Amino acid sequence: MSHARVAPVSGYGDGEAIRRFVRTALDMDPAVSRLLRERLPQRVVAVKPNWVQESHEYKPDVWECVITHPSVVLAIIEEVAEMMGGQGTIALCDAPHTYARFDAIVARGKLAEGLDALRLRYPVLRIEVIDLRREVWRCVEQVIVERRPNSPDPRGYVRVDLGRASLFHDHHGEGHYYGADYDTGEVNAHHRGDLHEYLIAGTPVHADIFINVPKLKTHKKTGITCALKNLVGINGDKNWLPHHTEGTPRTGGDEFPNDSVAGVFERRAKRVLREAALHLPGVGPYLYRKARRAGMRMLGDSETVVRNGNWAGNDTCWRMALDLNRGLLYADGEGRLGAARKPYLAIVDGIVGGEGNGPLCPEPVNSGVLIAATGPAEADAAAACLMGFDPACLPIVAHAFDETAWPIATIPMDAITVEDERQGTSMSLSALAPAVAGGFKPHFGWTCLRDKT
Repeated sequence: MSHARVAPVSGYGDGEAIRRFVRTALDMDPAVSRLLRERLPQRVVAVKPNWVQESHEYKPDVWECVITHPSVVLAIIEEVAEMMGGQGTIALCDAPHTYARFDAIVARGKLAEGLDALRLRYPVLRIEVIDLRREVWRCVEQVIVERRPNSPDPRGYVRVDLGRASLFHDHHGEGHYYGADYDTGEVNAHHRGDLHEYLIAGTPVHADIFINVPKLKTHKKTGITCALKNLVGINGDKNWLPHHTEGTPRTGGDEFPNDSVAGVFERRAKRVLREAALHLPGVGPYLYRKARRAGMRMLGDSETVVRNGNWAGNDTCWRMALDLNRGLLYADGEGRLGAARKPYLAIVDGIVGGEGNGPLCPEPVNSGVLIAATGPAEADAAAACLMGFDPACLPIVAHAFDETAWPIATIPMDAITVEDERQGTSMSLSALAPAVAGGFKPHFGWTCLRDKT
């Protein structure tokens, strides 16, 4: 059995090629295939695309290189529905960025219309579309100016405490983590001592089968975002997630690569301004916005200057992503590790990939591939090679193959076999050719990935 599969697809208009690949992918793991064909009315299949936000951060008309394309999502739902005999539940779910517009994401590429057509075709099948976020924000100039509660996951949320199994246990960054909000006290309260907990949405946890449908993109904090990093979107509160550790490597942090007068000033100013934005409604966010504009003029913006852990030295974000993967794969409905490994499949949309300053500001790459794998580590190892990167140089990928009590990978990286339909043969991972000549351009903070060894 091949552990990963790659197929060439000319574009999103080639629906038959996409559906054919999806059909093949759904049979890669006999356990997944068997469960889908049991046709039980209570069966729940979670389908998790990358719906980070509705478009490129600065180009509102550019989106195909940012999110999983609707044609791939619809092909998966159609083929799964057919295998399930038109009964059960398919839950299409994600937790985008807190300020993303969920309705605008669902409106892309006529996804909503396609889902309605499938509901008519399979009237007994329940097709859900779920925004997993508990809170949404309105931001102006990347500063939070309004917060409001969101309709929660109908299956609730599960606290998953990895304890000593967490990759943050005994990590030197304890007490200095930064999450996704201005209140750093919250993220550090959930990651201290033997406590390392995540709030995971109930739909992914309780689903009988999990199908991960990420985008093939670069990422500023982890090098790439594919199957492993895509699980950030199963959590209910992003401020429980450590994104970087404050400071520089000299002080045990990874926020900035080195000490500088400008960096020290920026860290101190941000701390004061975030407190003001959090505790002084109206005035605080206004002052923070003014300060951000002045800071960008003096110090440069985040698309050209390394800050906030957006570089290859980030030793925090990959740990968080791998923790979430273990939580999904092994936690039961009460959040306890020990459940049988969840049936899982990854299908990666690489027909149009994203390179450069991903995940929110990538440039499109006509990479023309779909990838499938029986596990997230295997998917990302193949994805890295297809992007022209060495997976061993990406901590999020390399450490997914570590031997632990709750393994993510089921085989060593060098044992992976890939069925490459471009070549019409099976091969080792090291023989897998990049999807485009010269590979993907990495994020500017990850130029170390240019040299694939």
